[in-house]
Amino acid sequence: MDLTKGIPRSPNDLLGGMAMLPRTIDKARATIAGTLGEYIYGPKSSFDATLLEFLGVSDTDLLEAVRSSPDDAAVLAWIRKNGRKHSPAEIADFTAGFLNDGDDDEDRARFAVRRAELPAHIQPKVKGWADLLDAREGRIS
Repeated sequence: MDLTKGIPRSPNDLLGGMAMLPRTIDKARATIAGTLGEYIYGPKSSFDATLLEFLGVSDTDLLEAVRSSPDDAAVLAWIRKNGRKHSPAEIADFTAGFLNDGDDDEDRARFAVRRAELPAHIQPKVKGWADLLDAREGRIS
């Protein structure tokens, strides 16, 4: 994965029902390859940090899992074996919460300001922080 020449998957993409997991795997692969570019992997990324906390794994452990796994399915199997156990309902709640526009009034207000900075025709398509990132990376136009 070379993120100096392309973009990672959307935070809206799901793996095992979890938002952000495919994108974090892409950033882990780029970290391993030394091609992370302008992206941030691990605890310095608030999106990654939220996912890693939910999974109950460290960024370094996930890096090793990605390094030793041939594909996303193998990474997911590693997470299911080594991470915190979650019910399908807990995973659905995590994803719904992750894709929202903020956890409190201050967060929602910051989101509204950032969405307002987008072109008018894009704003209605941007429902949460993940969509905002998708708009910035050109997936929403």
